[in-house]
Amino acid sequence: MRLVDTNYLLRYILRDDEAMYQKACRTIAEGAATRLESIPEVIYVLTGFYGVGRKEASSAVAKLLQDVDVPEKETIIAALKLYGESRLDYVDCIYIAVSKRDGERVLTFDKKINAKMNRMGIPD
Repeated sequence: MRLVDTNYLLRYILRDDEAMYQKACRTIAEGAATRLESIPEVIYVLTGFYGVGRKEASSAVAKLLQDVDVPEKETIIAALKLYGESRLDYVDCIYIAVSKRDGERVLTFDKKINAKMNRMGIPD
């Protein structure tokens, strides 16, 4: 399984350079993985640089994860769903998704994160 970076993932999602897209497709079809650190960077580039909406970005990355292996995939998908439906930062959504998964609240002074965990019924 080949390890691919953020740029590979972006070419695969955006298809903005046909040669790079085709190479990314071949590599991913043969079996590819990425690191956890690439996901927030992909979200940041899609929404910040390319102006893709939150919902569309989270959907594109979730679709990508059907083809690329990444640690804690289910937790990332849950965080992407939260991100697409809220105004929270992606990293905040990761903390909430981990809290939900583990049934244990992340300790934070961030009022928005605490409010979301309250609404989701995550125990103190």
